[in-house]
Amino acid sequence: MRKSLVVVLALLATSLAPESAAQRTTGNIVGTVKDESGAVMPGVTVSLTGEKIVGTQTTTTNEEGFYRFIALPPGVYDLSFGLTGFATVRRHGIKVAVGATEEIAAGMSVGQMVDEVTVTGDAPVVDTQTNQVSTNYDKDWVRNAPVPRFSMFDLLGVAPGVSQNSQGGTTFSVFGSGTDENSFQIDGTNLTASATGQAWPYPNTDAIEEIEVLSLGAPAEYGNLTGAVLNVVTRQGTNEFHGDVNFYYQSEGLTSRNTTDAEDFGFPFHREHFYDVTGQILGPIVKDKLHFFASYQYQTDAKAPAGVDPRFFTDETAHRPFLKLNWQVSPRHKLAFAYHNDYYKLPGTPAANLSPSNVGSDNGSNPTPNLMYTGVLSEKTVLEARVAGFWGHDHLDPLVGPLVQPYFYDLDTGQASGGLYSWYDDRTYQSTSSVKVSHFADNFLGSSHDFKFGVQYVNGGVNDGRFGYNDRIYTYQYTYTDYYGNQNTYQLAYGYDFPIYSYATKTDGVGVFLDDTVRVNDRLTLNLGVRFDHNTARIPNLDILDDVGNPTGEIIPKRDLYTWNVLAPRLGFNFKLTRDGKTSFKGHYGRYYRAVITAEYSASVATSPGITRAGAYDLATNTFIDPVVIQFSQNQSVDPNYQNPYTDQFIGSLERELFSNLGLSLHYVYKRSRNGSAWRDTTGVFEDVTILDDTGPGATGRPVVVKRILTDPGESLFVLSNDARVTTDTHAFTAQITKRMSKGWQLVAGYTYLDSSGVLPSTRSGLLTSQTAATRYSDFGQNPNDFVNAGGKLLADRPHTFKTQLVAELPHGFLIGANYLFQSGRAWARRARIPDLGYASAVEINIDERDGSRRVPNQSILDVRAQKSFKLSGDLQFRVFADVLNVFNTGDHQGVLGRRVDVPETFGVPSDFLLPRRVMLGAKLTF
Repeated sequence: MRKSLVVVLALLATSLAPESAAQRTTGNIVGTVKDESGAVMPGVTVSLTGEKIVGTQTTTTNEEGFYRFIALPPGVYDLSFGLTGFATVRRHGIKVAVGATEEIAAGMSVGQMVDEVTVTGDAPVVDTQTNQVSTNYDKDWVRNAPVPRFSMFDLLGVAPGVSQNSQGGTTFSVFGSGTDENSFQIDGTNLTASATGQAWPYPNTDAIEEIEVLSLGAPAEYGNLTGAVLNVVTRQGTNEFHGDVNFYYQSEGLTSRNTTDAEDFGFPFHREHFYDVTGQILGPIVKDKLHFFASYQYQTDAKAPAGVDPRFFTDETAHRPFLKLNWQVSPRHKLAFAYHNDYYKLPGTPAANLSPSNVGSDNGSNPTPNLMYTGVLSEKTVLEARVAGFWGHDHLDPLVGPLVQPYFYDLDTGQASGGLYSWYDDRTYQSTSSVKVSHFADNFLGSSHDFKFGVQYVNGGVNDGRFGYNDRIYTYQYTYTDYYGNQNTYQLAYGYDFPIYSYATKTDGVGVFLDDTVRVNDRLTLNLGVRFDHNTARIPNLDILDDVGNPTGEIIPKRDLYTWNVLAPRLGFNFKLTRDGKTSFKGHYGRYYRAVITAEYSASVATSPGITRAGAYDLATNTFIDPVVIQFSQNQSVDPNYQNPYTDQFIGSLERELFSNLGLSLHYVYKRSRNGSAWRDTTGVFEDVTILDDTGPGATGRPVVVKRILTDPGESLFVLSNDARVTTDTHAFTAQITKRMSKGWQLVAGYTYLDSSGVLPSTRSGLLTSQTAATRYSDFGQNPNDFVNAGGKLLADRPHTFKTQLVAELPHGFLIGANYLFQSGRAWARRARIPDLGYASAVEINIDERDGSRRVPNQSILDVRAQKSFKLSGDLQFRVFADVLNVFNTGDHQGVLGRRVDVPETFGVPSDFLLPRRVMLGAKLTF
């Protein structure tokens, strides 16, 4: 039997697989038992029961009076402490959160075991075991949160330090990190796409049990990330049948207006319809052995943002089935299997300066299986193994019109028309496997140690991709006065003729880690870890395409690009300033390395050969006039010595339990990111040219130094590599109050001060663009003028943010929930087009630095829920509720139509307005 088990685990560890970060779906309970004199008590029998585990788990305190229960699903548990000659102590209502270690001490007094001392709902709120900074939201918040229900990201985005890219956005910057530097986990499965560094499948929010935002201080168990771990744990079955059906509804009649005719051109936000229907059921297949949980969601959200003709509303739809099975094979061995899919249609958002044919619709599906084994090898050793992944088909189509047609942009007005800017069709995949062993050594080198060590393997990328930039045409009016004094105006145009590419990418890697939680004494705990990662970036065989995108039968052979081998230490401590453990001081240093993001090279190096041409364009015949070659796809490469970008985190924290179930935490954070990436022109010769900032709004008259190319741009060779100028520095302070659910209410409230500056590839991007750390889908740096005024505040720099989440149960079945956000607006810089720099067209630069003096308005958004429950019979309840979203009807804008000083018609014009006040009606039936 043992030999067979070893074979099975070996297969699990070496089969499917990338970057399976840790299986962080559980929490722990630890503690020390003492007598009335304060002496530790060995030999005490400690028993644990709870809805999420089968039967009763027992352990015995060691010679230091210490006990532990690990790998507990999030939920509420009861403890019992028994020893002959002492009264039994019972602790009820201990809430265990994902990733948390609850320290539950017990004091026993002389008496008979039939005597009992019972304590209910008095678990500590101060983390005395780790040095990480994390925020948990349990089922009480998840199921009662007044959020817009765009996706699971509404729940993740409420945590302190988290900045959503935009309202309803699916990307996050956490304490200044790039949106492509986080790790998204669902039930321990890393669903961060290797292609983009962002989340992939989106589960139904009503299937979620709990979420954890591990913002800072992740242990060595987590690798290939420099941001946060965003961890979602779904519900699971129990020995009792339960379920719920939920309905959410919005309409135009329940929608206010928060913009004026001048702001929205007579087209306020329009809600065509919103329906969201979910159903969940859980229970036993075989009692105490095999449980199931099943969920399904259908959601359709049709709307037109402010400034867009409501006839061109976008209709997002999603079908999300989910199934989870938990099998207790034996008292010591269990298996879990989950399957999720997300059939989606996500149209882009039209804007006032875009035609509907410029807007794409992202369509696809993401089958996501997950298999996990947990084995209790002994009272002190637990083994976990997992295979998981997703295999998605993703493609971008236009909302209207043909896929391939020229994209037109009017330089005088900032208006776009014609086709998509670009399109794609690919199969994005990622598979993971891992083995982890947790072992408790109660007397090793004079201390107790919780060891975790494991191996993780990852493989991901894109298969069989097709990518195309539509021909890009820029139009403008040219006016001159002739010999007779007559003014003549001509409509002129120039543009770029792009080929259609095939592309494919691959990355794989192995991570090995060791974490050690060392309990030096009753007051000092050390968190020590080290991690080694070996990651490669590769290109598989590529098809060579003809002019219309069909394979020619020829291929480009596969090749390796670079390899990263890095060692990442994690060091920290947790010291109880008071013996009762109600005040704790923590510190952490860790080095974190970014994952390989294949989109850095998928649209350039990992493409089939193609020629890009530029030249004048005849609008009458829709043809180019004598275009010249400006770029071959072969003129781009990746430096084989490209080094892994990294971030160092320094954290100091103070936590204090103010009252029972109410705690205060203060954190100071410094993050420094180095070894960033950019493209570089390795053959071009340049000279400095000084221009003046003397045009358009906000002109300062200051000199600005730009680069003029002296060689033929069409002959330049570009290399992706590290660039010493691509660095960021973030200083942050956060204060957070957390009130666990007790006496019918819970609260999380946090203030964050953030100062985040530097240079990233997203520096030149628009306000609603993700703050990316990788040069994904970007040619940043190929033109050295990209670095002109590139420093300053980052896109995600928001100096002040305040967030509050509240759920309160009131008498007579009433409940209220509140979700409040205040945050500073994003900073932006003026841009200008500079002609005569030796390129085929004028070069666009930041004419001044993003220094924070110019920002979009601050945001203040309050969402509120009012709910009434009706108990029908037994566990059968019917609930009705109304969510009022954006109670203040705030109409602030998140972006601007244009930043170019030479286009005053769009410069600084507000756009991308917050959604107005809406009422969402809903009903829930639970049983």
